[in-house]
Amino acid sequence: MGCRVEKTIDLGLGKNYCIEIDTRCGIQIGKLHGIGCREEQQDAFGCSSVEFDAVKGKGILLVLSDGMGELKNGEKASAQAVVSCLNYFENHSFENMGEALEDSVFYVNQQVCEILQCEAGAGGATLIEAYIKDNRLYFASVGDSRIYLYRNGKLTQLSHDHNYGMELEEMVKNGEISKEEADGHPQRKALTSYIGLEELEQIDIQAEGTVLRKGDRVLLFSDGVFGTLTSEEICSAMRYTIEKSAIHIEMQIERKQKRGQDNYTAIMAEVI
Repeated sequence: MGCRVEKTIDLGLGKNYCIEIDTRCGIQIGKLHGIGCREEQQDAFGCSSVEFDAVKGKGILLVLSDGMGELKNGEKASAQAVVSCLNYFENHSFENMGEALEDSVFYVNQQVCEILQCEAGAGGATLIEAYIKDNRLYFASVGDSRIYLYRNGKLTQLSHDHNYGMELEEMVKNGEISKEEADGHPQRKALTSYIGLEELEQIDIQAEGTVLRKGDRVLLFSDGVFGTLTSEEICSAMRYTIEKSAIHIEMQIERKQKRGQDNYTAIMAEVI
């Protein structure tokens, strides 16, 4: 079937913000990939074949992985995660959705752990894999990269963050700590689950399928996007075509001139 794994988008003619796809497939895909203020690009992303027969037959898989900057080998971990996820999709059946999604995550984790064992130091990456088939969305998530649904001008986060901040929020609800203590905790953003752990205990899987409507957009973001832009700013960018939306997101990120801006990556799929 073939697949796409992308680390950079410069094709010599400026940035390409849209993946060419046959409109008969009923979907358009926009993309965005920037290094920010970091020395290296640790985000990776890709999609399965966009050929008409492939999309109509098996559907399409979108993958995003963010290497953990505080650990070594984040770039290797994210790249391997994307390649492994696409390889699994190409070579396995997705008839039993829940089982396929779970197995693919464990396969990706095994592949990343194996490659990191050959490197000095630890490593890890987040993972979002979104599978769209017959206008239904299924996904699996590990870490704090996010998948959103944009519908009728409203942005809804579908995935759950696997970080210590979620545990702190639960402690606030139970009256164990104050909201101020939770908001100011130095380990708030520390991941509690990520690709590269020997044992994965937290995996977010949506196997029932969300029915997609015409005009819906499925958005995959690394934290360099949602950690910089507000929901309102993201929604404002969604008023345009899929390609121009990607451009507007990047323009807003660059306009903020955020100190230490993280790598930022987005994949956006619109039902047409």
